[in-house]
Amino acid sequence: MASRRAVSVIVPVRNNAKTLVRVLNSILTSNLPRHSYELIVIDDSSTDGSAELAARYADTVVRLTGRKAGPAYGRNRGAELGRADILAFVDPDAVLQPDTLQRMLKVLADSPSLDAISAVHSGLCESKSIVSQYGSLLLHLGEKRESAANGNVGSPCALIRREAFLSAGMYDEWRFETAPVEGIELGTRLKETGRDVFSGKELQVSVLKRWNLFTICRDVFNRSVLVARSLGYRRARQVVPGDIVFTLVRSAVPVFAVLCVVAFSAAFRPRPDVLVGLALVLAGAFALNLREYVFFAKARGLPFALTVAPLHILMQTISGLGLCVGWVLRDAFGDRAPDATTQAYAEVGVETWPPVPRVTPRQRPAV
Repeated sequence: MASRRAVSVIVPVRNNAKTLVRVLNSILTSNLPRHSYELIVIDDSSTDGSAELAARYADTVVRLTGRKAGPAYGRNRGAELGRADILAFVDPDAVLQPDTLQRMLKVLADSPSLDAISAVHSGLCESKSIVSQYGSLLLHLGEKRESAANGNVGSPCALIRREAFLSAGMYDEWRFETAPVEGIELGTRLKETGRDVFSGKELQVSVLKRWNLFTICRDVFNRSVLVARSLGYRRARQVVPGDIVFTLVRSAVPVFAVLCVVAFSAAFRPRPDVLVGLALVLAGAFALNLREYVFFAKARGLPFALTVAPLHILMQTISGLGLCVGWVLRDAFGDRAPDATTQAYAEVGVETWPPVPRVTPRQRPAV
């Protein structure tokens, strides 16, 4: 009979061959004794050999086939296979420090009332791309300010007690098949049921993710839409105030107000000066984002801060647009829901493979 492990480390993978080896090596070279944890990789129909690479390092590799299932689905399957009382979820592009897992386990051991703990993004970036460096710092910025209140039980690295994870219903793999906010949604459920979630800014993880202009615009837009439609802006902000959506839109409303004032003033001028109006809007936007630009300057230097200033305003605009789209979709169509077959199975309590959502008595509709 296999010995009981202290923690099950679960890594969901999809076409991450470029970063996977470094990530798995960072886990295997951690300060944790090798016999104290098991390493499980869930491969989500990769086509770049990720599963074959993982097989050289992991104790267990599960290869899913068919359509893309998403990281929430992969984490849930890994949790079902894991045998430890503590579950660790690590992103396939997150490089851990040697003491990351050890320190997180110690925090859980020293705080019996604590149910989950998450690490934050370090803000470090190996890519020389301005967009990638900006994206890494943007992820770090909000978490640096609001780390203790961060309720994101997911990316880049999080530990949670198995009992708390299962009682909360695991990740919502049906609404968030390809979404980047499943960890926030799980955090809201945990906190709403009285569970304690903690994030410490001293627990930092380097992320190897690379962005270009298109991918960062897409990620910010999709994240903003999902926050507004599936989580609710106020509800999500109470749980994860440091998320990039709230980091971006914190100054977006005042910037929009400045734009409205300038436009209103121009309406009373017979020949409004467009360039002067634009200059006033940009000056207002710069002033309202001054704290962010100071942060960028301290992290990468003044030339970098000046270079990313227009990019930051663009991201604010896209995030605000995404929130508006999410609100409209929520009012017009409601939240995303599983297909009719999945809902029917869930309501009668029948489980299939892949599993369907389990409906608790509190959630079960009245007859």
